Amino acid sequence: MIRRLVLVALTACLAVPAAARAQSDDERAVRAAVERFLDVLGSRRLDELPGLFAPKATMVVVRQRDGQWTHTTSTVDEFLATLKAQTTPTVFREPLTGISVHVEDGHLAFLRADFTVVIDGTVRSHGVDYFTLVKDGGAWKLLNASYTSKPGPPSK
Repeated sequence: MIRRLVLVALTACLAVPAAARAQSDDERAVRAAVERFLDVLGSRRLDELPGLFAPKATMVVVRQRDGQWTHTTSTVDEFLATLKAQTTPTVFREPLTGISVHVEDGHLAFLRADFTVVIDGTVRSHGVDYFTLVKDGGAWKLLNASYTSKPGPPSK
């Protein structure tokens, strides 16, 4: 009888979707680190960005424009230089949905999320973010930020 109760309880726990389970402190910290990055980037506080990245971090962008897919890969230093060189910077918000966080051994983490880019109240693009983070000196730092981007709002 006890064996059966344990089996039922274990099955019930496994049936709960990951999003409904309580997040660990590291999972919450990883999500906070990513959301801070998006807030700092979107509000153009460029002087705060370098401290959010691990040394030798990279950015990968896979983008659809005019029906064509392109991709770019850059170091975080190249990415920051490109941002600073923009003559007409755009302020935006990037709300995330469908967030999934995985922390491996408390030192490496992965976050995947759907996003929209909102400028002046209008969704201009959407896609999927993938972040790899590493714990550096007790803080979660971005090691890689990759995303796909399609124009306009997501189709329903």
